[in-house]
Amino acid sequence: MQNYNDYNFNSMDIIRFMFKHKWPILTITVIAAIASVIVSYAITPKFKSTVVFYPKTQVSISHALETGQLIDADDHIMNFGDEEATEQLIQTLHSEDISYAIIKKFDLMNHYEIDTEGEYPLTRLDEEIRDNIKFQKTEFQAVRIEVLDTDPQMAADIANEIASLLDKTLNRMQNEVAIEILRVVEGEYSLLLSEIEEIENSMNKVRSNPNNPKYISLSTRLVNENQRLSELKSKLVEARVNANQDLPRKFTVAKAFPAEKKSYPVRWLICVVTTVSAFVFAVFMMLFIERYKDLLKFKS
Repeated sequence: MQNYNDYNFNSMDIIRFMFKHKWPILTITVIAAIASVIVSYAITPKFKSTVVFYPKTQVSISHALETGQLIDADDHIMNFGDEEATEQLIQTLHSEDISYAIIKKFDLMNHYEIDTEGEYPLTRLDEEIRDNIKFQKTEFQAVRIEVLDTDPQMAADIANEIASLLDKTLNRMQNEVAIEILRVVEGEYSLLLSEIEEIENSMNKVRSNPNNPKYISLSTRLVNENQRLSELKSKLVEARVNANQDLPRKFTVAKAFPAEKKSYPVRWLICVVTTVSAFVFAVFMMLFIERYKDLLKFKS
């Protein structure tokens, strides 16, 4: 019972204190509320556009056509990617190639009104991009691209362009490796053709005597080399297909479209938080002032 009375007493003390200093507290709170309304309306509104997609499980076209694994349950060409594939896509979205392409196409330096002659323009541009363009993994292992911009159409265009560049970037990275493999296979194929031609020329010189041991040896070698050539030719066809394949790397769930209403700032939230914070600040300020007066009286 004693604790209950103390609680009531303390509560009444707070109420009395606030009532005693109601005008300063009320003045500070009202001023803060008015200022928050003015500031919230002074902030340029931004619109958000979003693209959501899943990574695809990637298979080689040549391998799939050769082995019939298009219907393989563990490596189906239509399967969604796993968590690792999602993380790889997000890392690729942060690549400099995609950033540079977006900056160049949409002239973001001018769009964000960054003075190229000012201090640290590239750093400011990077900060603007980080504030306005986000890449996130959803709880269902999808990838979400969110773009904020003062122009709703610009936000949608940037989001869709980033999604498009992701396919181009990943295909380019894979094709660079595939082209190097193709060059190696083409070199081996050309070299083997030359060797077969030399064998055939040597056989023509001793063809008059089929029982000649050298002719028999060359014939056996020619059969073996032609078998190697057939195997290498299939690898050459596979390498050419892989070097020129251009597959989509994602299943797009939702494309970006221009937003009808702003997403930032949330004016009512700014006003509420500012007003409550000002009220609490005013109460503590008056408490400090009163305690300070009591301390001066005590010293005197």
